[in-house]
Amino acid sequence: MSELLQRLRQANHTLSAAIVLLNAPARAGIGITPEQLAGVLSELLRVGEWLQRKAVPQNDPEVAVAVQQYRQSLQQLQLLLPALHAKLLTERARLEAERSHLESASAWAGASHNTR
Repeated sequence: MSELLQRLRQANHTLSAAIVLLNAPARAGIGITPEQLAGVLSELLRVGEWLQRKAVPQNDPEVAVAVQQYRQSLQQLQLLLPALHAKLLTERARLEAERSHLESASAWAGASHNTR
């Protein structure tokens, strides 16, 4: 098995796992961890760099299938990223509101303690 085919299969596995996580029901939260997302990005960069440096053999049917699967995974990922972005913005707003609430409660508790 060629190194390119190994890389493509690994990338397809990583992308497929990420797509499953990103397709998780909304009640499950974001569904993908920052570490997993970093792994996807790393995999995309590795394969992209490899494909730019090396020619893809046109006569290898296994490589052709792996490249097609990779392209389909990229298209699926592209469709899922806007929803992930929206979830992340929502979570950020929730965390900022929680922080503001905690700061207010802390200030109130401090003021209440100082008046005694």
